[in-house]
Amino acid sequence: MANGIDHDLRQRISERGQVSFGSGWAPELWAIAPGRLELLGNHVDYNGGLVLAGAVDRIVAVAIGRDGATDGVSIVAGDVSPDAFQLDPESAMDWRNPGPETGPREYSLGILAALLERGIPIRRQGQLSLAGNVPLGFGMSSSAGLCVSLTLALAEEELEPADIVAIAQEAEHRAGSPVGAMDQSASVAGGVILFDGSDTSFRRLDPDLGDHVFAVADSGVHHAIGTSAYPRRVDESRRALALLQEHVTPRFQSLGEVEPDQWTAIQRDHPTLLDDVLARRVEHVVSEVERVRQGVIALDAADWERFGALMTASGRSSAANYEISHPRVERLVGDLLALPGVLGARMMGGGEGGPALALLRRDAVASVGDALGNGYFREFPSSEARDRFQVCVFGEGARRR
Repeated sequence: MANGIDHDLRQRISERGQVSFGSGWAPELWAIAPGRLELLGNHVDYNGGLVLAGAVDRIVAVAIGRDGATDGVSIVAGDVSPDAFQLDPESAMDWRNPGPETGPREYSLGILAALLERGIPIRRQGQLSLAGNVPLGFGMSSSAGLCVSLTLALAEEELEPADIVAIAQEAEHRAGSPVGAMDQSASVAGGVILFDGSDTSFRRLDPDLGDHVFAVADSGVHHAIGTSAYPRRVDESRRALALLQEHVTPRFQSLGEVEPDQWTAIQRDHPTLLDDVLARRVEHVVSEVERVRQGVIALDAADWERFGALMTASGRSSAANYEISHPRVERLVGDLLALPGVLGARMMGGGEGGPALALLRRDAVASVGDALGNGYFREFPSSEARDRFQVCVFGEGARRR
């Protein structure tokens, strides 16, 4: 696996580059970034809370070829379209997406705008071919892998990890998705991290999975952050925080720093401050951050039974209190939890579709996959030509080679 890119992916990227830019096109530099699994901490990164996440062994790779004779930057994203698009880097200054479409072109413009705003030298000429094996719409944050790898490819100088995270996150904001910084942080760091949404810092962890694995199961229900309830949940969280700051204490900087005993006192002393919807949103954030704290303890002790129970509780709160799941995803979670060898399962990602994440014994992988194939996957077929039950390994972080 040269440069951390498997042969098939390298070949796809090279062949698409040659079709788009000519037979003489050849990669001279690679920018690589992985997707991620969100283990615990659903929808709390933008609420200033703690998240446990891990980079996976699926990547988005950008190959930068010879400049050629044309001005500007040409990019072909072979997984999305066979046609290359051209960018005038100078026109990206102050760019924000005027429409609902989001994809490689919009993310590229957002990255260029973020780089220009910071005065960072940008690539002004080049022919780039990109593709990945992070499954699209599979809850592994292919968009973070894309934005991080494009940031590495479009910046002309080496960047600090914190800057890569900030630029990639800003690109998603400019494209129309108000995401937190956890996805990008996991992609940049690699391995497993404890991410702190209050200051976007993180620390690497080294869990011993022993005879256990994490696996992702496809519900067959596609989701897209920019058009989902995700932006509404961001707005609801901000409104709830503003009410707490005004009527309880201005010291709260985020919902993620509200401790469980403080939340109990607020509910007792200010019973009508938040309506039912906002109260349930806060309940999820407060309880989810506490689950992450308990998850770190379980992870350090390799207590995977406990970690699985926390995952399941996380999913239930995400569905009931944060209302970000989908009936089909919850059906898939229920089917997983009923199978021998599964320690925990929950919805994962932005919500309203996408995958379920499961923690299971390694010796149960085959039987769980067979049960899903004969059950849920047969009842709810998908048009996607991919393995719908994928075991994930924690992988290396973003790099440029």
